[in-house]
Amino acid sequence: MKKTIFILSFFLFGLFCVSGLASIGGFAKAKNDVVADTEPLVTAKSALLVDSASGNVIFEKDADRKLPIASMTKLVGLGVVLEALDEGKLGLDQKVTISQEAASMEGSEAFLDANKQYKIEDLIKTVVISSANDSMVALAECVSGSEKNFVRKMNEYANKIGMENSNFSNSTGLPCADHFSTARDMIKVYEKVKDHGVYKKFASVWIDELVHPSGRKTQLVNTNRLIRFYKGTTGGKTGFTNEAGFCLTASAKRHDMELIAVVMGESTSKDRFASVTNMFDFGFNNFENRVVVKKGDKICETQVKNSTIKKINGYAKDDFVKFLKKGDLFEYQTAVEMNELKAPFKEGEKIGSLLILDQNNIVTNEIDIVSGQDVDEIKIGDIVNKIYNNW
Repeated sequence: MKKTIFILSFFLFGLFCVSGLASIGGFAKAKNDVVADTEPLVTAKSALLVDSASGNVIFEKDADRKLPIASMTKLVGLGVVLEALDEGKLGLDQKVTISQEAASMEGSEAFLDANKQYKIEDLIKTVVISSANDSMVALAECVSGSEKNFVRKMNEYANKIGMENSNFSNSTGLPCADHFSTARDMIKVYEKVKDHGVYKKFASVWIDELVHPSGRKTQLVNTNRLIRFYKGTTGGKTGFTNEAGFCLTASAKRHDMELIAVVMGESTSKDRFASVTNMFDFGFNNFENRVVVKKGDKICETQVKNSTIKKINGYAKDDFVKFLKKGDLFEYQTAVEMNELKAPFKEGEKIGSLLILDQNNIVTNEIDIVSGQDVDEIKIGDIVNKIYNNW
């Protein structure tokens, strides 16, 4: 398909881009006078802090070290369960009969009654909020028939999403041979789980309760204290065993930035929350996601052939956000690449691309430009009426 390219400087957004090839404009620049803090104090054996939107690493400490991760294992199990929900293999209102094996699990518990039925959604709730081992095993048995088969699915899922340095031997994270992961791999699975609607429903809940079939109630308190004590916390998963120490994967969002932090092998629960808090503070104080293009921004006006209208507006389909250290300059320019348009087409249909270029005119990012309206093909009757009206 024939295309036309127009080079624009950033401050030309919204002006016409149909008159031919324009000269290259000056680079857009932005600067904030902020001095970065020193690196955060982190006492964990392994740690990682990333910007969720861009994947940029802000801080790391031995992030590829293979270590036991205790109940953070359940993020992988939740990934498998949520995928089964999305595929229609499970339903939130579906009831599960609790086996004796599931009900007898030690460690964190929802105190499920053996041989009684619980809804899938309630089991997920107790895993997300209070890290219930009995609920995790019950979900595993429901999905795969046995925890052993479920663990096989967990490892397949981990491999599929790029967790290259992980292996799992159970669904709960209780001490077991050949069971480990890394901070970098935990970021990968958390990215998959954190935005799922079912996970989000419970991830930021501080206190709730489980009502058992008998009417008995179990109070659920979120094991992630940051939910209550750190502004902007959106979720997370704790873990502790003597072998793993105190672990935490957590996320927090402020303004246009969401950060994910992982710590593994802390000496105390207080230390894990302090280390993650220090990392979050460092990230939010020293970095930003600067909005370059907003979804819905008018990018250009362009001509349409064989149409009842001569020109239409083109708009940015998505945001373009640049991850930057506060105080850094960001220099860039833009180019608009338009398709040769011929009616008919619909509102929201792609009609071109907005290119973000660096100082060497190399394209670093591309945003779709979409039509702001439906465009109908001109008919013979329209042509006749036009000739008649202009006679």
